[in-house]
Amino acid sequence: MSVDRIRQSLPQLVGTDGKVDARKLDQLLVEVRDDGGLDAAERAELLGAADSFDDAGKQRLYSHLSAMGQKNAWVNVETRQALRNVEGRYGTLATDVKGLTVRVGLFDNTFAVSGRATSDGVLKLVIEGKEISVRVRAGDRPQKILEAIRKQLPREVTGTVLGGDARLHESESFRGLEATKKDPAAHLVLYKPAALGLQPGETPLRVVVTGYGSFMGITDNPSANLAQRLAEAGMPGAIIEYRRLDVTHAGVDAFIEEMKKNPPDVILSMGVSSSSQVEELPENAVGQAEDGNGEPIDAGEVRPGAPGVLPTDLPVDRIAAALTRFGARREVGTSKLDSSYRPDRSAYLCNYLGYNLAHAFGKTDATTAGFVHVTSHTPADQMQAVLEAVVARQLEWRRQRLAA
Repeated sequence: MSVDRIRQSLPQLVGTDGKVDARKLDQLLVEVRDDGGLDAAERAELLGAADSFDDAGKQRLYSHLSAMGQKNAWVNVETRQALRNVEGRYGTLATDVKGLTVRVGLFDNTFAVSGRATSDGVLKLVIEGKEISVRVRAGDRPQKILEAIRKQLPREVTGTVLGGDARLHESESFRGLEATKKDPAAHLVLYKPAALGLQPGETPLRVVVTGYGSFMGITDNPSANLAQRLAEAGMPGAIIEYRRLDVTHAGVDAFIEEMKKNPPDVILSMGVSSSSQVEELPENAVGQAEDGNGEPIDAGEVRPGAPGVLPTDLPVDRIAAALTRFGARREVGTSKLDSSYRPDRSAYLCNYLGYNLAHAFGKTDATTAGFVHVTSHTPADQMQAVLEAVVARQLEWRRQRLAA
């Protein structure tokens, strides 16, 4: 896609109310994806335009870009039918098979079918360059259709057929029950084990990285930029989701509740400060201040009646070991490496998120979650090393659990 084509499309994205039309943005990014992605100039054009987007529009754009950037996690699925419409992360195919709704993940690797065929027809698609054709008979249900696709997958691609429809606005978690013949909906989850560095039978870890949006005059928050860069860079063993959180208690609360309902394997959250460090001892304290919307925050506790301090859930020893290779260039601090280390006691939104992560996930090994403070000059490669250490620990835990 050319820069000129992007420039022509951008004015159509923002309505008279200043809000981005999510459907039109999705359609533009689908066009970008189908045209082979973005080069540096095209990406810069889109990111520059995003400065005028509302927060929801920015989040949607950044999430799509992050998904497309993870080349090792991407399974190229092309369909031979046109898209009837786009909703969230999925496009609905216009098929000749009546009775079925067929969706394909536009920014992840899911192919979903719901309903029951009431006519004969053919589903055609191309996965990683291999032509796949499935003949559908009247009466066929989703599990049978998807199993027929799975059996024709190219050698480098693995697929798992799970019961239930795909979540239209969420990334695939690779979790769920195996689909049955009677399920009214099912979805086929695709990934490339070798490209992700996974062992046979393993599924990718689901990793969520977050940064904060604007607050106190900071409109280009370094934590959001770093989180986006980590997501786009990808990670061996994992598929990464990017989230940009509002600097408000309500924004953090909504995020924590969403994560508790569908827990990922890893959550790494970041916020901006005067120095870079792993926040190892978030405290149960809220200071009097203003949030990112300029609304007053009353002093009090994060969780009334909960412990005054909670240890981070992040593997500090592993993180410290990973950071030693940077020597004198290292900027990210930990108590294991720096005698001058002191826990942050600002009692602002960073602490509020860090404490809530420790409270929600500190007692379960299935999710590792924690918070790191960053600055405008925190090296991306050092945060990459932090995330790699956390992901490696979580992958090791899962392997030990499965071996037991």
